[in-house]
Amino acid sequence: MTFKMQLCLTKWKCFFLFLLLLNSISNAQSKKEIKKYKISSTTETLTEWVAGKEVSRTELSEIYDNNGNVIESTEYNKDGSFKKKESRKYNKSGEITEEVKYSERGTIISKTIYSYNANNDKVTEQTFDVNGKLVEWIKYGYDSLNQKIFELQLDEQGKVLKKSMYTYTKNGLRKEKKTYNGKEELISVKKYMYNSSSED
Repeated sequence: MTFKMQLCLTKWKCFFLFLLLLNSISNAQSKKEIKKYKISSTTETLTEWVAGKEVSRTELSEIYDNNGNVIESTEYNKDGSFKKKESRKYNKSGEITEEVKYSERGTIISKTIYSYNANNDKVTEQTFDVNGKLVEWIKYGYDSLNQKIFELQLDEQGKVLKKSMYTYTKNGLRKEKKTYNGKEELISVKKYMYNSSSED
């Protein structure tokens, strides 16, 4: 066997082992496994062979709390440069209560606050810019079956800018979404159709 053939086989073996490692890391990143093995952080690194050269770069790094929730994540572009960074806070039920987006320098770009009802359904979502100004405000409403029946987009004074209403089939499947503007004028209708493969 020539040296070139041996080198080629070695590279393929390394590549195969890397795929196995990447797969094991991906599987280990489930919330359940992270909590079970007390993993505090992970880093995803991709190795590629470009023009005969081995090139490695970090794609994603994450930090977890004791419950396996992602409390900080940083993503990178294909050239290795910074893409985005986010941090999150959670309530006792594991729902996100705060999400902050950062610039490459670590300064806050925006902050989103979430609130929930007793059934852990999200009822409000408020996003603030770097100066603390409210730039997006959404309210959600639910029926007795915990199905979302309305979604309101509000301005900073609480005035409705857009309203979406949802209806459901007797089986609980979403049937229709009607959207209105701030003047209560209907601007769109979305219908949901379902096909069953059951022969019953």
